[in-house]
Amino acid sequence: MHKARPSVTRANGDESRPIQGRRSTPLTRNRRIYATLLAPALAVAVLALAACGVTPQTTLEPTTEAARTARDLLMFVFWAMVVTFVLVEGALLYVLIRFRRRSGDGIPAQTHGNTPLEIGWTIAPAILVVVIVVLTVPAIFSNARAAGPDALKVRAIGHQWWFEFQYPDLGVTTANELHLPVNREVEIQLESNDVLHSFWVPSLRGKLDMVPGRENKFTIKPEVTGTFPGQCAEFCGTAHALMKFHVVVETQAEFNAWLQNERTDRVAPASELASEGEANLTLGGCVACHTIRGTDSAGILGPDLTHMGSRKYIAAGILENTPENMRAWLSDPQGVKPGNTMVIPELTTEQLDSLVAYLQGLK
Repeated sequence: MHKARPSVTRANGDESRPIQGRRSTPLTRNRRIYATLLAPALAVAVLALAACGVTPQTTLEPTTEAARTARDLLMFVFWAMVVTFVLVEGALLYVLIRFRRRSGDGIPAQTHGNTPLEIGWTIAPAILVVVIVVLTVPAIFSNARAAGPDALKVRAIGHQWWFEFQYPDLGVTTANELHLPVNREVEIQLESNDVLHSFWVPSLRGKLDMVPGRENKFTIKPEVTGTFPGQCAEFCGTAHALMKFHVVVETQAEFNAWLQNERTDRVAPASELASEGEANLTLGGCVACHTIRGTDSAGILGPDLTHMGSRKYIAAGILENTPENMRAWLSDPQGVKPGNTMVIPELTTEQLDSLVAYLQGLK
């Protein structure tokens, strides 16, 4: 016996026609499908556009065996995850579209689990994890190998917020610019003078912590010449984001020339203006924190400035070493790098001119 649809009584007492269900048309169904597919497509497009731009600090352009091993492992894991994502999301979308509810459908058959499927999606990811472990463990031991007897030894010491580099066998100390010869094994010993830091040059190697009271070491062999940016990768205080440095990989001849220059005392001022700058630097109290060999400046709290003018960057790697940037740095160090501990009294225009001339001349 056919059952009549219920009627609705309006507020004025009139009885209306029975309520008709809103039917889904092919057009509205297609719109829903398109909307479902469009949302993830837009999300992928936004992520792709966000990745555009200049990326000097990238792990995708390795220049050492250690960095290449990490890159290859990353790419395997990435593409394995892409395939897994496509398979899972593809199956999900297929089920949602293929078995969506249609008008006139009754209650579907009730099921409780599917043993073969459950076994399959448990074993498959377990196998993938085992493969990743098999590839990762040898890479860890390879990157942790000890250096050979002929390796160049470097001590990298983290300070708030700059890097000190010492070559103990060569008698050289510099700051924020690490010079290495190409195609030679290098052992870098990591230390911290204050808080936890992390040494990271993506093109050369993965991150490794610099822990107070402890020494960490790693070995690399640069294969390509060039200048590679690095930074502290562990939050270490106010100026952490501006604690940068650069690694200059050069030929053995260029490294030897740099080394010979670094072993010399400071270059004598080449002009009267630069001589005034040297005097102003001493009177301003900079000698208490900085060393300039060949002068009375013998401080150890800040970077060694003996050959500051020859470095490519200043302010711990955040500004190119130009007269304009040097003036900005000396005029307002807190404005350029908030939180840094360098204290400079207010300088006159003449004092600034002389200091810039002197520091730029320290080649």
